[in-house]
Amino acid sequence: MSEVIVTTTTQLNELVNTAVKQAVGEALRERQLPILLSLKETAELLGVSQTTIHRAAKIQGFPVTHDFGHAKVVTDQLLEWIKKRSNYDLVYNFSG
Repeated sequence: MSEVIVTTTTQLNELVNTAVKQAVGEALRERQLPILLSLKETAELLGVSQTTIHRAAKIQGFPVTHDFGHAKVVTDQLLEWIKKRSNYDLVYNFSG
């Protein structure tokens, strides 16, 4: 591991963001999430009830598709949807 000297908050922010993105990418690859999830699988992944996911699927903008006969959730869009609706930026983006 090489030594890194950070002299500004911008450099620190970039360094942390890069590290977080890399760690998240590795975690997602390790988890090997499928492209599409059933509503039941989505509920299990998020640790919520199936009723909650069925309600969420009715929210405009929720990443659900019915193109394959049954409701399916588009995994990468789900993660982005959650990020946009949470305090992700407040927690993970340190630029002040």
